[in-house]
Amino acid sequence: MMLRILLSLLTVIIFAPGYTAAQAVRNPKLSSSDLDTAKNQMRQAGGATAELIYSVRVDAVDRGSFDSLVVVYAKSVKGGKDYYAVVFRDKKSYPLVFDKEGRALRSGDRFLRVGLKHETGKSPILRLRGASIDPATGEQQRNLDFRFNGTEFALESQSVATIAK
Repeated sequence: MMLRILLSLLTVIIFAPGYTAAQAVRNPKLSSSDLDTAKNQMRQAGGATAELIYSVRVDAVDRGSFDSLVVVYAKSVKGGKDYYAVVFRDKKSYPLVFDKEGRALRSGDRFLRVGLKHETGKSPILRLRGASIDPATGEQQRNLDFRFNGTEFALESQSVATIAK
């Protein structure tokens, strides 16, 4: 019995260092081919130093046609990370741009999640959520709503809400 436990621990010790997380925020529903595509597209868009944070396949243009792969990645900067996001659809890339530097979230924010809201007669809203800490008010959630207008995912609206503790 003791030998089995020791062998199990030894196996974990040997193989654990070789294991690396594919995404910083886990998405168990993502297929391995989509994960490979996300990694390749992230490297093309963000370079060799970019870190894959999250990717998901959604119907961001037409309801029911899951033909859009959203990839969120980060680049290290002094004091933290800057987050960028790109939607890949029909062999084209559409960046989700919040500011002039091309970031998807405000500098200093951290990524929370991606959401989707369907509306009748319109293309869905792709919501990117981030959080920041404001010394005066505490932790705040920033919602950035993008909508596909035929040529790009344009920033349609944004809101900020205090996160309850």
